Amino acid sequence: MVMWVQFPAFPVHFYHKEILFSLGNMIDRAIKLDFHTQHQQRAKFVRIAVELDLSKPLVTRIRLDGQWQYIEYENLPACCFECGRIGHMSLCCPSLLPTVQNQHVGARGSSPENFPGTSPEEKEGYGPWVQVTQRSRRANRNSEK
Repeated sequence: MVMWVQFPAFPVHFYHKEILFSLGNMIDRAIKLDFHTQHQQRAKFVRIAVELDLSKPLVTRIRLDGQWQYIEYENLPACCFECGRIGHMSLCCPSLLPTVQNQHVGARGSSPENFPGTSPEEKEGYGPWVQVTQRSRRANRNSEK
């Protein structure tokens, strides 16, 4: 699936085609750069089209020059904020189904420590902030008047 991703508050000195493509490839397979990004016409964010492997969790941040650079996804379809995969919501997450079934018989709880191989840091990596929020231009015009 091809999706547009944004790097908000991206440092301007990294606006080079080769750097941007290698960053896109860190997410998955970079396809193309947004025209405005490629020509450095907008310095608020970088926008890259990336082909995503739906069997893998979304990448939410990468290390860039010793700092975390967060990643936002445009028009994100059903995304699970529990496991980070596209195609289902948190309520129907396959990683939670064994836990929900076990809670009925009084076994283990649903805290991150009870999922082997999953650190608490990984569980904190997903949330609504992963989605790009569209701002209405009309609302901005009305507030200026």
